[in-house]
Amino acid sequence: MTDDTPALAHEPEHRTQSDRVFELIERALVSGEIPLGSRLAEEQLSRRSGVSRGPMREALRRLEGRGLVVRLPHAGVRVVQLDRRDMAKLYEVRASLEGLACRLAAQTMSEAGFDRL
Repeated sequence: MTDDTPALAHEPEHRTQSDRVFELIERALVSGEIPLGSRLAEEQLSRRSGVSRGPMREALRRLEGRGLVVRLPHAGVRVVQLDRRDMAKLYEVRASLEGLACRLAAQTMSEAGFDRL
């Protein structure tokens, strides 16, 4: 094919608007583009991302399920704020997972991969 559009083999065909906006907001949260404690205005986010409020609500519910945002009565949705103890727990889990990932990679690595490393 001579199509100029790059192939996105890793991107499933069935991605919904909610999936797209979820990933967009998740990336912005993780990168710090949206600061901790920020209020997420559903209507404004919908307008900026070009989706209706239904997919936006679904994306925000998914983010809430992942613990990235909290829904507060009469205050809307806010990005979670982590204190020192929460951050320490996250880094502890991350260190454990990275150690496990390295151990599993080393156990299954080919000789050529080991030589490259």
